[in-house]
Amino acid sequence: MPQTNVYQAIVTPLLPLLRKEVTQLKADDYSLSLYFFCMNLCYAIIAGIGSIRLLITEAKTSQDAQEAGVTVALSSQYSEAFCRYDPMIFKRLFFGLLDRLEFKGIPEINALGRFILVDGSIFPAIKTMGWASYKKTSKGIKLHLSFELNRLIPVQFISSDANGSEKKALQTFLEKGVTYIADRGYIAFDLFEQIAEQSAFFIIRVKSNMDYTVQDALNIHLPEKWHEHLDKVTDSHVIFKGDRRKKSYRLITFEALGETYRIATNRLDLKTHEIIMLYAYRWQVELFFRCIKRCFNGLHLWTHDEKGIEIQFYLYMIVYLLLLNFKQRSHDRQHEIENTERVVVEKQVAKKPMDASTRTPECGMVTLLGNKLKGVWKIGIHWLKVVKNKLTSPWDIETIKLLNSV
Repeated sequence: MPQTNVYQAIVTPLLPLLRKEVTQLKADDYSLSLYFFCMNLCYAIIAGIGSIRLLITEAKTSQDAQEAGVTVALSSQYSEAFCRYDPMIFKRLFFGLLDRLEFKGIPEINALGRFILVDGSIFPAIKTMGWASYKKTSKGIKLHLSFELNRLIPVQFISSDANGSEKKALQTFLEKGVTYIADRGYIAFDLFEQIAEQSAFFIIRVKSNMDYTVQDALNIHLPEKWHEHLDKVTDSHVIFKGDRRKKSYRLITFEALGETYRIATNRLDLKTHEIIMLYAYRWQVELFFRCIKRCFNGLHLWTHDEKGIEIQFYLYMIVYLLLLNFKQRSHDRQHEIENTERVVVEKQVAKKPMDASTRTPECGMVTLLGNKLKGVWKIGIHWLKVVKNKLTSPWDIETIKLLNSV
């Protein structure tokens, strides 16, 4: 039996889900059928191919592409496929992977609850895309993303014209018990109240010019080392003067690197420094957008059709899940093969209940998790480069060690 190569190891979890979708289609006797349309484009994303034309050239001339099963098709056939297939097919594939695959959770964050980072990012469109409203002189598409901090994975998204409301997108994402972390574009007292009515929570940075009245000051829980980097830290219950309903919220303020931060939340159970650090991790959603745009060549549109754009975004999410799952499986497989003492120690630590003193150590989550995120949760450009160079190499211990060393 031939040994599994890197590309096969990456895409294997998708295949049964895709085959199920194929069997449910009444008629799919096209030269570029659903199966090959989806797999060709997944290969293009993984291999860093930036356009349909380049993918066609790869299919004709690259031995790696041919070994991966990429079929030759015309540019017009791709255009037709983007219009022909329902985005719901790719939505089911995406959510199927979310249900099917096990992604590692970050224990230090899991101990505090479930957290979703929400943000929107604009992708440039061409002037002939009349539906992609933005400015008078340009068109654009906005990707509204729900990104889970606990496992660092996308869990929902909405695509719209670039003027689409970020607040309305967040309203559609709301789930009971989840804490949503966002920047200043999501400030709205009606939204704050709606989040609370859904038995959900928020950690949102508010604008520096928002007036408020302090009801009472809270005890500040801040590790001693943090005083070297933060100034003028306050933690209190406040009522914002612009809020007609006069609801009470918790407000944490501080200065860092010469900039003032004000973070509003309805999480009353978390310590001061936990709120600050959770907001600091909002940057992970920006790194995800950078990965989509730069590493996956997301700034180049494969289609100008509105539904086709949605398919393209779903394929980015699908490939991201596949790559992260592959990275974590490679990490686990190396330890299984080597059977080191480190595995035993990690398992023993994982079985111990996490108390309040271990959930956010004094060094802070950024320092604590830096190496962890890089090794197990981060899809970086250097790691992707190794993956692309090794797509047809056997997924053996030598390749795994190489991947894990980047």
